[in-house]
Amino acid sequence: MKLRRNTARARRNYLFVAFIGASGWGAARYSEADSNSVFTNTGPFKYVGAAFFLVAACALASLLWPFIINVDDDGMTLRLRGVTTRLPWSSVEMLTAAKRGTDWMDPMLQLRVAPGVRIKGCVGSDNDGRRVYNLLPLENFTVPPEQVVAILRKRSGGKVEAQDYLNYRAGKRAVARWLTDERGDDRDG
Repeated sequence: MKLRRNTARARRNYLFVAFIGASGWGAARYSEADSNSVFTNTGPFKYVGAAFFLVAACALASLLWPFIINVDDDGMTLRLRGVTTRLPWSSVEMLTAAKRGTDWMDPMLQLRVAPGVRIKGCVGSDNDGRRVYNLLPLENFTVPPEQVVAILRKRSGGKVEAQDYLNYRAGKRAVARWLTDERGDDRDG
């Protein structure tokens, strides 16, 4: 089973940031050239706009390489940044839905590997003597996060820990359903 990055969603976000950066830079340049302009110190806006544009352009270029996790009964194959790494399940210690900050908004899929295992093309960090890699936010796949977790759990033999996040998503859906039902009852009555 292949899990792919939702490139269209990421592309839209990066294009928006590039547009904001280019617009800020252009507005600062225009204001600087206009002798009747009220804004006299446009230098910081020019540099910040250019920085936004350059970062977004680099992010857009990174989308040229596919991000694919091919999962099977023997292990997983990661294709990221133009490099392919095959990981048998024996070298994978844990796949986790990790919070980014203090809440569950768009958690990161983290991969903790056995000692001595490295993933090519990906920068990892050391955590308790183990290498941990942040792969992709769970909500950035082409399939829903629940399906990503289910696929990984089914094939990995229980090496996935994402129950807290799944409970959070189920709670959000239950509240949304309740609010929708309440609004429907108010309209009917």
